[in-house]
Amino acid sequence: MAGTSVFAELVDEDAAIFKFYSDGEWKRSSSGKFVSIINPTTRKTQYKVQACTQEEVNKIIESAKTAQKSWAKTPLWKRAELLHKAAAILKEHRAPIAECLVKEIAKPAKDAVTEVVRSGDLVSYCAEEGVRILGEGKFLVSDSFPGNERTRYCLTSKIPLGVVLAIPPFNYPVNLAVSKIAPALIAGNSLVLKPPTQGAVAALHMVHCFHLAGFPKGLIGCVTGKGSEIGDFLTMHPGVNCISFTGGDTGIAISKKAGMVPLQMELGGKDACIILEDADLDLAAANIVKGGFSYRGSNSKTPNYSLHIKCSN
Repeated sequence: MAGTSVFAELVDEDAAIFKFYSDGEWKRSSSGKFVSIINPTTRKTQYKVQACTQEEVNKIIESAKTAQKSWAKTPLWKRAELLHKAAAILKEHRAPIAECLVKEIAKPAKDAVTEVVRSGDLVSYCAEEGVRILGEGKFLVSDSFPGNERTRYCLTSKIPLGVVLAIPPFNYPVNLAVSKIAPALIAGNSLVLKPPTQGAVAALHMVHCFHLAGFPKGLIGCVTGKGSEIGDFLTMHPGVNCISFTGGDTGIAISKKAGMVPLQMELGGKDACIILEDADLDLAAANIVKGGFSYRGSNSKTPNYSLHIKCSN
């Protein structure tokens, strides 16, 4: 990936370590440490990312707080314009980003490209919906409540929360990152992204597309590192005004530590399927297997799975 010119500045060529994104620049961590990303197919180190420090997290959040104040005053149409630009750049560079997904999480090549393209479409969708929803307000009158006369008037509108911390999962590190980033930005928030270790490089490439689109410095930050070093530090940081998390049991721990900060949680689980008696069993079985095991990988050590369907009257 370092050979792809548009993404060249993401990599510290001397150490072959991907940089983190802070205050509109790609930087090396002062820690001098890195986190290895293992290719699930080869079981060898594929990439390395910076192991950021708590002080670097502080700087990212402080920059996000400063940038958000100006961004909140930016016209809605201008926010949407930049998001549309980022979406186009993201789709333009779908091939190298998809390559990262293949090497980091063993996602099939076709599905990897689809994820990037769909992510670009989602960014554009959020821009359009944001203009529609945020452009509206509500006009209320006091006689809507029993016993009151129409002597008071109230106009309501939506305001941004501030700094949003986004933590996406490994299985969709691009798509489930932009599903947090785009709504936050169109609403006037700033964004700090903590990508999963497996999928971090694809996420860094995605962030670079937003960088190329010309968003203000500091508005978007992307920090990589060990959860033991910066995980709790991020989720408990007093500068974070909202946390959007997708994952499993970790969400429970976050909810306990985050205090009164607004949370958006999508937690994991295997879904049960109910097959109705008039269903095509062959079609149902094929789609259940595809949905449950399409990303499980395949090699000589992978056990075979069978699907058991219990039918009852």
